[in-house]
Amino acid sequence: MQPNGLNNRVLKTLSQSAPKAAVDLLGMRISTSINDKFVEIMITETEAYGRKSTDKMALLNTYKNVPTSITLGPPHVAVLKSYGSNRGLFLLCGKKGSAEAVLIRSSLILLGKKHIEKRRKAKMKFDKLNGPGNITKSLGIDQKLDGENILSGIINLSPRIHPLDKAVAKQRKNAKKNDKHLWRYSLILK
Repeated sequence: MQPNGLNNRVLKTLSQSAPKAAVDLLGMRISTSINDKFVEIMITETEAYGRKSTDKMALLNTYKNVPTSITLGPPHVAVLKSYGSNRGLFLLCGKKGSAEAVLIRSSLILLGKKHIEKRRKAKMKFDKLNGPGNITKSLGIDQKLDGENILSGIINLSPRIHPLDKAVAKQRKNAKKNDKHLWRYSLILK
């Protein structure tokens, strides 16, 4: 597939190192259309995972049986166990084989709230999704989509439609002792 202008912007974002991509992904939109149920969210929190040699929490350091999907590089995704039994959506970034990735941690619902409520089997008071498991469940993403190409598959990533306001950096959830990386980024909304 030959990338068009929007896909070039997406590829450029994902071709950066994980920390840079994690910041640039804030405000971007992820959508899926599964069984004619269209859902679109805006990314409001991300978590970066770097290379094995520079990041103690890198995916290659975390998973004993390394899934092939994490070495594909951009524009692919990895759907991996994140916390407990939940699956997280990791957007692969950096160079092919580096296994750098960005975990989508929270978002705002833009379209398809009724489909999200059905998938989560819960009525929602707010348009906010918190936690990697809620993101994947809301988008209808499961293990079968591990390794999916976001330029030509069911999962779509679109550039942001407004300028980035403010972002805050802090330590990742469950950071290891002596991990000084501030690789968890949150979009501050007005």
